[in-house]
Amino acid sequence: MAATPDETLAEERERRPKAAASAFVAALLTLVSALVVLAAVRNFPVVHVLDTLRATLGQGAGPGPVARALLYFDDHIPAFAAFQLLPALAAAALGVTLTFLYRSTFARKPQTGRLPLISAVSGSVLLVVAALVTTVSLALDVQAFADGADQSEQAAREVFSSPVRDVGGYLSIIGRLALTVAIVTGSLNAMRVGLLTRFMGVLGIIVGVLFVIPQLEGQVPFVKIFWLAALGALFLHRWPGAMPPAWVTGEAQPWPSQQEIREQRAAAQAERNAGGLEQKARRPRRGPAEPPETPAPEPPRAKAHSSSKKKKRKRR
Repeated sequence: MAATPDETLAEERERRPKAAASAFVAALLTLVSALVVLAAVRNFPVVHVLDTLRATLGQGAGPGPVARALLYFDDHIPAFAAFQLLPALAAAALGVTLTFLYRSTFARKPQTGRLPLISAVSGSVLLVVAALVTTVSLALDVQAFADGADQSEQAAREVFSSPVRDVGGYLSIIGRLALTVAIVTGSLNAMRVGLLTRFMGVLGIIVGVLFVIPQLEGQVPFVKIFWLAALGALFLHRWPGAMPPAWVTGEAQPWPSQQEIREQRAAAQAERNAGGLEQKARRPRRGPAEPPETPAPEPPRAKAHSSSKKKKRKRR
């Protein structure tokens, strides 16, 4: 039995703080992991082409470029562990965020498929497992290489060609693809029911593409960070301006298409024009101006006769 809008809003009211916190945590961990990467590779040994050729031919003195990279890893294991684990934890928080968005979408449109939910859960779990496998395996192999007597280029290359990390790499690729599907389909479905504005929906699709092709983002993924923080604000009903109606009514409020927007504008313009014509029709027509009424002239007062004046003098 489908939940009523009031039940949907009551359930979301309980889950909104957790979902908003997960969105903010994902944004923060994404930023911190980018800064950790910048700090970790700041003093990374530069590999020159000539050094690589000499090491390959066995003519170089001392450790080759691959061996120097492994020794640098050994000195900065905590930083490189954070480099692997922080994005995975951010992906786990993102999975919680996408799950809440899916459940809110499904409550307003039960016909929504489960692909976004399955992709969000499986993608976040796979990324966490891949990060743990890669980090633990690399840390153990690097430490064994640094403590061993053989620090040749061949031994260093064998460390990087570990089958365990190959499995971790495959899991990471599958997890990224799954989360990309979850972000894109989740944003699209949420935009269709009115939970996300068109701007946030389109931006979510862009974030999904950038998630699977991180090279397009640059060193600091500002687009992803902004989108996650904006989702957190939306979940807390702290959206600048008017909230999308679907969050308030508990029902699907699809955004109008471009054709519907044009029709609404045309109807509003026609209504304004009709109102103006009706107002002109009600306005009374003015006839020719009538001349102002002039008051009738007062009759002249009769002057007193001279004989009456004499009579008045005699009486005095």
